Amino acid sequence: MFTYCKIDENCNIFECCDFPHQPPPGTGDCCYDQWTMDQNEVSAQLKHATARAAHKTKHYQAISEWYTILKSWRDDWESADHKADALCRNLELFIRHLRRVCKITKKTDTAIDILFCMIRDIFGLVDCLKERYDDLYKCINCLKDPALSSGGIRNCLDDYGKKLLTVTDQRDAILAKIISVMEYAYELHDGICDDYGLRNILTFWRRILNCEGPCDPLPCPPEPAHEPGVECCDLEPMMTFPIDRDPYFKELKEQCEKVKIKMNELKRESDEANEKKASLQACLDGLNTALKASGPTGRCGN
Repeated sequence: MFTYCKIDENCNIFECCDFPHQPPPGTGDCCYDQWTMDQNEVSAQLKHATARAAHKTKHYQAISEWYTILKSWRDDWESADHKADALCRNLELFIRHLRRVCKITKKTDTAIDILFCMIRDIFGLVDCLKERYDDLYKCINCLKDPALSSGGIRNCLDDYGKKLLTVTDQRDAILAKIISVMEYAYELHDGICDDYGLRNILTFWRRILNCEGPCDPLPCPPEPAHEPGVECCDLEPMMTFPIDRDPYFKELKEQCEKVKIKMNELKRESDEANEKKASLQACLDGLNTALKASGPTGRCGN
């Protein structure tokens, strides 16, 4: 680049520059010629800086787009992880409630069994009383005692017989209801507490989701196990639970952080390249202005 020496009062144009070596050939105006050389040099530097800035900008844009994709994918996995955790908590709470319900339904089944036995025994006793009543009535009729034909004890026996008949008439309805209650109670207990009941189904899904911690992954089936004529399709990645301990998810998070660091580095390099480009552009604009103002036309003489 050029250096500047203050010219004297005679406006000697050749004294405005101080060349370390011989001045370059040109118009004879050392400043104008030096600025022309500087213009060519700065133009070349600006061309290189412009290309470098464009390259850095495109590189930064490309890795920014890749980071956006990775981050979106990572966010989806994190969202699924949060939902899986919430589902595990709800499953655990629901299973605990079902355990208590199973204890209640089990005791309810036992209580209904006892109630059924008590009702059956009561009607058995009623049948015994009816038999005794019939035997007593037959005995009275066999005696053919006019005193027993009406009034007194006969009226009491008749009232007693009516009450026994009323009880026995209700037997079928009562037994039908108690049997229906027993069926509902057993179905409720089996539907919740059986080996294939709701409690064990939820326990199965809790195990599938690994809510209590990671388990060893199941081995892939051997090739001969595949059905003939069916192409085996292995999907990747296969999500395992808990998601926050999934190897792919860990790798995804690590890759996302690495790309973020690289993106920040490229952002800094892109900003520096564009700043250098802007600086060279300003320098070139200044040189163009200086050359235009100090051209041969209107320049002061020796």
